[in-house]
Amino acid sequence: MGATELNIEHLDTRVFADRVGIELHRAERYRIFVSLTVLDLEFARDLGAGLSFDLLAELGKRIRSSVRNCDYVALVNGHCLALLFPETPRQGAEIAARRVAALLSEEAARLTGREVRQVIPVEIASYPDTAGARTMSEFLEEMAQKSRN
Repeated sequence: MGATELNIEHLDTRVFADRVGIELHRAERYRIFVSLTVLDLEFARDLGAGLSFDLLAELGKRIRSSVRNCDYVALVNGHCLALLFPETPRQGAEIAARRVAALLSEEAARLTGREVRQVIPVEIASYPDTAGARTMSEFLEEMAQKSRN
C-alpha cells in the first residue's frame, strides 16, 4: 500500500525510519532537499479524549488529505505524527508544520468539542540544512533506539 492509498500510514517506527533513510540517501545522492517534521500529539490527553486510536486515526486522516501525494504521514512512538516531505527545504517544512499544527488543533476541537489552547510541539530536521537543529541521522538513531525498547 502506498501513501496515497492510506488515510494515515500505520507504520511501526522501524518501517518509517527506513522510509526516512531511503529519502535521506536519495537527497544526498541527487543533492536535493528532504525534511522531516514531527508533531507531538500529547495535547490530546488534556482534551479528555486521551490518545485513543480513533482520535489519532481521524487526525491522521485529515492531515493525510492536506499534504501532497508524495509526502508520507505516519504515527510513530504512539503519540507523534511524523511527516516526511521529499524535495522540500526547511522553510517549506516550517510552513507546512504551522499549517498542520493549526489543522490538528481545529480538527481535535471539532472531534472532542473542546478548544485546544496548547501549542503543539514541532520538531523539524532537514537535509542538507538543519539550521543548528538535530540532524535527520540523529533523529533516525533516536527512533531506532525507541523502537528497540
